[in-house]
Amino acid sequence: MCGRFTLHTPLDKILTYFGLPMGDFEYKPSYNIAPTQQVLTATPTPHGPNSSVMRWGLIPPWRPQDKSGLPLINARLESLTEKRTFRPLVDNSRCLIMADGFYEWKMINGRKQPYYITLQDKQPFAFAGLYEKGPQPSCTIITMDSQSSIQDIHHRMPVILTPEQGRIWLGSTPFPKIRRMILGFSDTELTYYQVSPIVNSPRNDTPSCIEPLEPKHLADSLF
Repeated sequence: MCGRFTLHTPLDKILTYFGLPMGDFEYKPSYNIAPTQQVLTATPTPHGPNSSVMRWGLIPPWRPQDKSGLPLINARLESLTEKRTFRPLVDNSRCLIMADGFYEWKMINGRKQPYYITLQDKQPFAFAGLYEKGPQPSCTIITMDSQSSIQDIHHRMPVILTPEQGRIWLGSTPFPKIRRMILGFSDTELTYYQVSPIVNSPRNDTPSCIEPLEPKHLADSLF
């Protein structure tokens, strides 16, 4: 799954990289994005992709928004067309969720050790997502089996799209075909390193969240 991620790349670089217009929202770099927070997204329009912010954690239309229930922060690629929540969205409500890294946790000596995962070239990227318009637009990140480079950390990972793949994802290609074209793509070059457990709390949102553990702290985290 994907439960935390980052987006600290300057906004002008993100918009240029993905060919997006400036939207009517306030952008704040974040080093520890958590569920229910606002995330930067791209959605299709008749005039091309549009940038906006949405609540991370999809709220199905059949669930009253004033009722309790965990937001759907992830959706499994393999079962999208089998779930009544996601089936109506796969062809008509696809979005991109902008990021430049994400976190996963691995159990080491009885403790969960966080890792920060990025593209090897450190460029921003997009998660494939689905969204519900509604009075408060909300979105979910699609996940798939992890590629071999990070399977040792976690067996699932978000579907990561390049700008070119993102344009296809936002287009009108039917989901069965688009899944064959790009969602099985597993050659994304990822790199990772251990970071401080301060990322465990969403209240911590500073550059120190993505700093590699120093040798002393690294040793402490292993024993």
